Amino acid sequence: MAFKMESSQLKIAEKLVILNDRAVGMLTRIYNIKKACADPKSKPAFLSDKHMESAIKHIARKFPVVDSTFHYVDTMKEDIIKSLSLALYYYTFADLMDLKDNILQLLTTMDACQCQLDISLNYELTAGYLNLVVNLICLMILLSRVDDRKVVLGLFNAAYDLTHVQSEASFPRLGQMILDYEHPLKKLSEDLGPLNRLILSALSSLSPVYLRRNITANTWRNAQILSLTANPHQILYAAQTDTIACEYLSLDVMDRWIVLCTTVCHSSMLADKTIFNLWQMSLQMGVCLRLFRDEIFQTHHEVQQFFDSIKGYHKRSQEVKDCYSIALASIHADRRRFLRTALRELCLFIKDQPGLLGPKILFVWMALSFTRDEVLWLLRHLSEWPSSNKKGSKQCDELVDRQLPELLYYMLELRQLVTKHSDVIQRYYLKYVNGYDAIMTRELVSGIGDLNEEDAVMLSDFAASISSINSDTDLRALRLDWFRFQAKMSMARSACSLHKNRKLAVIMNTNVFHLKMIDLQDEMLKETSDLSVYCFYIKTLEKQWKNCLTLPSQSRFALCFARICGHFSSALHDMCPEEKNHILEKFCLRFPLKLYGGGKYFVTVPLDITRLFNNVLLQQTQPLDSRNKETMTYIYTKWYLEVVLRRASAGHMLWSEHLQAMISSGEGNDFAPEQYTDPRELRCLAQIIGPYGVKYLAERLTWHVASQIGELNKIVVANKEVLHTARTQFDCNERMKEVIQMLSHEPKEKKVTGTSASDAILQRTAIIGQIFSFRDALQVALEQVLLNRLPFLMSSFMNLYSSMDDAGKSALGELGNAMGVQGPVDVALANAVRAQSLQLNPDEHYQMSCLLLVAIAISLPKLALNETATYKPSLRASMNNTHCIPLAVNTIAGALFHYHGRGDTHLRMKEFLALASSSVLRAAQELDGRQDIVSNQSALYILLEQFVNKCRWLSMDVLEACFPYNLVRTAYQHCYQQEADTFQ
Repeated sequence: MAFKMESSQLKIAEKLVILNDRAVGMLTRIYNIKKACADPKSKPAFLSDKHMESAIKHIARKFPVVDSTFHYVDTMKEDIIKSLSLALYYYTFADLMDLKDNILQLLTTMDACQCQLDISLNYELTAGYLNLVVNLICLMILLSRVDDRKVVLGLFNAAYDLTHVQSEASFPRLGQMILDYEHPLKKLSEDLGPLNRLILSALSSLSPVYLRRNITANTWRNAQILSLTANPHQILYAAQTDTIACEYLSLDVMDRWIVLCTTVCHSSMLADKTIFNLWQMSLQMGVCLRLFRDEIFQTHHEVQQFFDSIKGYHKRSQEVKDCYSIALASIHADRRRFLRTALRELCLFIKDQPGLLGPKILFVWMALSFTRDEVLWLLRHLSEWPSSNKKGSKQCDELVDRQLPELLYYMLELRQLVTKHSDVIQRYYLKYVNGYDAIMTRELVSGIGDLNEEDAVMLSDFAASISSINSDTDLRALRLDWFRFQAKMSMARSACSLHKNRKLAVIMNTNVFHLKMIDLQDEMLKETSDLSVYCFYIKTLEKQWKNCLTLPSQSRFALCFARICGHFSSALHDMCPEEKNHILEKFCLRFPLKLYGGGKYFVTVPLDITRLFNNVLLQQTQPLDSRNKETMTYIYTKWYLEVVLRRASAGHMLWSEHLQAMISSGEGNDFAPEQYTDPRELRCLAQIIGPYGVKYLAERLTWHVASQIGELNKIVVANKEVLHTARTQFDCNERMKEVIQMLSHEPKEKKVTGTSASDAILQRTAIIGQIFSFRDALQVALEQVLLNRLPFLMSSFMNLYSSMDDAGKSALGELGNAMGVQGPVDVALANAVRAQSLQLNPDEHYQMSCLLLVAIAISLPKLALNETATYKPSLRASMNNTHCIPLAVNTIAGALFHYHGRGDTHLRMKEFLALASSSVLRAAQELDGRQDIVSNQSALYILLEQFVNKCRWLSMDVLEACFPYNLVRTAYQHCYQQEADTFQ
């Protein structure tokens, strides 16, 4: 006798719930693997190993027949087997194969039982079935998009074979599955084609629901579909229909059901006129569908490509092209305009009368679901809508929705109202179920005569249970009982059919909806209005937020984008706990203040987080961590050197001595430099990267300065005789004119440089001054941090340091730098110069250093002819950063002559001041009478005073001996007056 299994033993309802949840979890895992394999930072290290390159190419070419006799694989087999990521990927693919087998087995079982699917009657069963089919399709399409799937499987199996002398047990079937699903739609068509009867019945029942939902905004408007005032005399009556669960069913979900199921079962589906009309309508609603998160299925392209591979399907392929040409974005733009008004009205009503949430909660779910569908449609089409042809150019404007923030705001406001007044909804439906649903269900069940004993008991118990529920009752079992009942009554051999007892199905579906209003409001919010997909469109989210801030009419809704971030946790799944992002670079994009504040918040947690952070942050103070990865120190150093200081060198930023920060000068900056360089930010940076990190950053800055000094020395060597003449005959006007002309002459060799020697000298010296200004500010920030964190140690060091002479302070220079204390001589720069000049004769290098100061001194008058050299007293800065030259000269001179050790730094600085003042006065005499350069001449006089103020080897009496100080006072007065006039 053949074995006959009872319908209750098939566990169809339970399997649908479990397999759908597992399918979503598996989608999460496959998605995570796909993203990891595409990211060099996340993919297994073996896949990037150059020694493995030949083995990887061989595996990809010969897969699944993998020769495991690779020498390098043999040497690393233990590491490959133990590799957490590689093994995780392999066994995830194996789990996917098992899941596919279980899904196909359940689908075959339901087909063999001749289940009758009708979404208006057995909603949970039909929706669960269609979701399972679509999840399987999405899984296999996503699998085919994982780039290194063959390499991962083949490499792991090769290492496994070398270790255990046999292939991994699941590899043969796994390898065949990978090959079969190279073209997923073709293979899925073979797998699901025999099950077309059940899919056809499910989609056919969807037709009236889809046609009712997929309509234009004008139809919505004429029907007043979401208006509470359309029927004012019924405003207190509970809103419900015979297909209550279908009213808020996502249009996005239905499109996926229709397009994907019809495509894989094309032979039978497209022959049915009803399904064909649904399929055409769905194809005309957009150009892509959601597979999972931000993975998109290019509907027309993929379907057309699939149909082109089938003989005799040219006509179908042409129909897909026609649908593509008809697809409109304007329909969705009109819907968003309607929904914006409808949601605003709904929010106002509910804010004024929260009690309406009880009878009219269905309107809320419908409004949220409709809005979410349109937001998701817009989100995935922003980057996918064609823009290179006439079709795209006409409709791209429809995708730029400047009023989207308002729509999102009302959507989130409606969610908040539901959450805030959840007790109102719960109390309303508790009374409704106890006072009406329980009585109706009991009367209806007692009137059904063709139920067997088991089914009659199940329904009677259901009616009895809902008559005595309260807010603490666990209602999951009741809903599962109805799901089980649907599965049993939908089988062909069932004595009682839901099609014959339509009223029972309607009442029970309504009961389940009412029960959800009691204990599943959060799940309903997630189902109808979850926007966690924005987590995978971060750039779009940021762009929409910035656009919102630029529009006065929309800026009041800007906070809705921050509230959307609260949905991101909904995107997680228990089956993929390892899902993570690389946050180091993202953190380093923050201002140091915010990053330090975030870290400090976690450290204060009363767990052993402090030790963890200390261990991790200690590694972050070095350029590379224990795993040879870039740290915050390295990333911030790279940022400040290659972005901030490079733009400053190009003239896009200037250093303000008043603000002690880089500020923007003109256009060319996509960020505010002061937000990264002001004292507060630098103190936080010092807290993050610590003294070691500051030392590393300062060393890199010093080496940049040393390279600039090397370039200056090349200019000095090229003009050695001219500079020697200027040094010895600076009091001879005629000779000095010749010297200045020679230095101001642009060289004929354009390949060498496009500027004169004097211009190059001033430019490079100003760059050095900018770097030193930033470095000194960083040292001051470190000193302030250490004074706050280590006051006793700092005071002890300062007592010792202050008692020493300059020679002793120089000996402690490196220790002082590590504590943020600036010494009389830049020891780090002196060491860098020493490293660059090991092959030079000491006397020649000394002469070169002297001539370098001469070159800077006699080049200063050139600034009088530069319009950007004007001094701004409010910033204490020149517009071309030439105010940084005094700091550069004093620091360079101190380091160079400390390196030479002749003890004549003060003499060289006096010589420099004499040359500079003589050159400035000579230029002032020659240019006397030119009103256009008065401001620049004043800036030069102020510059001379700053040379003395910033120099420890010069004093004001030395300045007055070679330059009249009344010119300095007049220069300050002129600059202040000129700036005051510009503000009037």
